[in-house]
Amino acid sequence: MATVKAVIRSNKVNAKGQCTIYIRYGHKQKVIDISTGVKINPNVWNLKKEKVQSATLLNNSKRNSDLIKTLTKNDLLVNTQIENIKAELIQIARHLSLNKKNPTGDLVKETYLGSQPQEPIIEEKKVEEHRLTVLFEDFIETTNKSKNTKISYRNTLYHLRAFEAKMKKEIFLKDINLDFYDAFSKFLYRHITQPSGKKGLSDNSVGKSIKNLKVLLRNLGKRGYDIPARLSDFKVPKSERKIYFLSEEELTQLETFEFKTPSLARVRDIFLFNCYVGLRYSDLIRLNKNHIKDNAIQIRTHKNQKEAFIPLTSKPLAILEKYQYQLPIISEQKLNQYIKEVCKKANIDEMVEVVKTQSGNKSYDLVPKWNLVTSHIAIKTFISLCGKKGISPKIVSEITGKSVEVILKHYYGIDQKTNKEQMIRAFGE
Repeated sequence: MATVKAVIRSNKVNAKGQCTIYIRYGHKQKVIDISTGVKINPNVWNLKKEKVQSATLLNNSKRNSDLIKTLTKNDLLVNTQIENIKAELIQIARHLSLNKKNPTGDLVKETYLGSQPQEPIIEEKKVEEHRLTVLFEDFIETTNKSKNTKISYRNTLYHLRAFEAKMKKEIFLKDINLDFYDAFSKFLYRHITQPSGKKGLSDNSVGKSIKNLKVLLRNLGKRGYDIPARLSDFKVPKSERKIYFLSEEELTQLETFEFKTPSLARVRDIFLFNCYVGLRYSDLIRLNKNHIKDNAIQIRTHKNQKEAFIPLTSKPLAILEKYQYQLPIISEQKLNQYIKEVCKKANIDEMVEVVKTQSGNKSYDLVPKWNLVTSHIAIKTFISLCGKKGISPKIVSEITGKSVEVILKHYYGIDQKTNKEQMIRAFGE
């Protein structure tokens, strides 16, 4: 008896990160794969159900509802096409059997293909003819990285397109060498205009674009593209950044300040809550009562799929109860916009020195702390206060799902008051 099964070969993907769906036809312990012509990202394939399920990659939230409907509709068309091909192959096998012919895989495939309209074969362009921005666009569209990571990739793509415009020529994969790296880096340092109107990016911003470019090139290399350059020669410039966070006194200022505007009070509450729990924003926006067990947040983190266990103290619990365990979440962009206004009104205005490095040259500015506050500062505040209270980085790692190395390098800030307290505790007055 003939069998059919929809399968993918996830180890064989094209430059867009897609693989083909095949119908595996079996007859007398021999199988043959017949292409459906449909290409998908392997991550949307349900192996057990033999179906495409793109919407499973998204959180089932109101914000994603329209996109989920569109993906579900598209998936229905693809899955219907797959089922139709299955049925057609079984019908061909039955027809051959009725006509006293052995329905082998080769014969069924030949019969099926003979009934399909043939498309003209178009010779693919050679690898060295591929334009870099087109490859980058395809990579962004097919990658399963987070929304924020894709935004970072698109920022680099914007820089590449601006570089092409400046050079008045298209950049192809064959052009990627050390001369390209030097010219592109120089362009980023001197010609990109920042939102403030200032020309040129900092070392860390240039480094982010170079890092993203290397991610793309490594991905292309894995897919069989010839990369002319040694990626180890593409150095990622970076400078150590001071870790800014809010002190306990500043958190008290925020907590006790009476906001006349309800929307600003809600922004304050969201930010304060995260200063006490340290969640990534992607996890904060989906937090609900089902994640609260035994006065602790138990949630699988969106970014790295690790289990986070965060005990809740009285202050974050009070905020959750105030909103019936459903925080009034807004977009991260709007939170970053409004939290500066919130902190400014609450007089979080200590002057702090900001050091910027560009092409190795340092510049210094004094700015009020409220001007530096973003949603990310909440996580740094949580981790820094944990350190001040003697909670070990290993425990903080278990709580937040971040590695000890990342915590110490990017999140654990120490202020002068903490330095003094630690020295006195160790050596006395």
